[in-house]
Amino acid sequence: MLKGGQPEPPVIVVMSCGADAVVNEVLAGIEEEGVPAVVEHRRDDQDAHALARLAAQVSTLEVGVGIDALGRISVAHQKVTGATPGLFSGAAAPAEVARALGHNAARIVVGVPLRAVAP
Repeated sequence: MLKGGQPEPPVIVVMSCGADAVVNEVLAGIEEEGVPAVVEHRRDDQDAHALARLAAQVSTLEVGVGIDALGRISVAHQKVTGATPGLFSGAAAPAEVARALGHNAARIVVGVPLRAVAP
């Protein structure tokens, strides 16, 4: 609850230690699916999976995206443990993979099939 009794807005939380260009692609994918998102910039050494799990825990939609300093991206749902195919990049993500992972984060919320993501 926010101050004044207002509920927290429904958003996907993106936690990033990575470059702004990667963050922008992820946000574009989320936005294209019509789901709101907020970004929290971090200055620690956590990997993408840990950041995504943390983001999912604080997201009112229970979906989080983590972007580590190496440019790897992971998408997590609060109720699903472990890495899931189609929800992470194995290495530094190129723009098209970053955008597709943003789409997939939003598609979890919307409840539609995920997009294929190149490994």
